[in-house]
Amino acid sequence: MENEMVDGMVGPTLDLALIGQALTVQHVRAPHAAPEWARWLDEIGFIVGEQVMLMARGLPGGDPLVVRIGQSTFALRRAEAACVGVVSLDKVKVNAEEYQT
Repeated sequence: MENEMVDGMVGPTLDLALIGQALTVQHVRAPHAAPEWARWLDEIGFIVGEQVMLMARGLPGGDPLVVRIGQSTFALRRAEAACVGVVSLDKVKVNAEEYQT
């Protein structure tokens, strides 16, 4: 799936993740007001299937977010992290096991 540009985000996004939760990138969708974000996020490693983890939230207000993607660590604004749809890594493993049986 390619990165997309949409205003309505569906499903859990990285900005809402719990600190330390193992996640997998499900999609990247930029808002219409900032279409370049999808390409930028793709360039720094936010691609479908990549493992990601929220490491910390800034204080005050929870911005920026410290995010680990692959072997790299980045600071993202919450608005940027909201473009990254995620699914729990545990859920991905369960689905993979269902296909193997």
